Amino acid sequence: MKTFISLFAAGLLLISSQLFAATLTVGDLYIRATPPNSKNSAAFMVIKNTDKKDIKLIAAGSDIADRVELHEHVMDNGLMKMRQVKEIIIKTKSSVKLQPGGYHVMFLNLKQPLKEGASVKLSLFFDNGQQLTFEAPIKKIKMQK
Repeated sequence: MKTFISLFAAGLLLISSQLFAATLTVGDLYIRATPPNSKNSAAFMVIKNTDKKDIKLIAAGSDIADRVELHEHVMDNGLMKMRQVKEIIIKTKSSVKLQPGGYHVMFLNLKQPLKEGASVKLSLFFDNGQQLTFEAPIKKIKMQK
């Protein structure tokens, strides 16, 4: 009986992961490398939703910082400001680009510098119950002129 229950549970896990995998994909994922003594960084990516309904990114997690938050940049009285957001909506049959100057995952009070070429674990949590976990590469960002 134990074997049957274990096989049944494993089957459900496989089916549910296949269902989730079909609805959300993440591409172009990377985390910004930091200069010495920098205490903050950000992750960028493209999240694609192929589901028949909107899905919200509601949280992110990693052990590289004391806090991990969802953020956006907004223009306020002629000044670009960054602010925390509760969620990022990925509309049905579309994608959202998390990028410098827009939505991003923010790492506050880093525990150590982030060096180009390394990778770190990043988890994304969605309102449909899905959790995606990645080994996210760390890259330097070249500033555009």
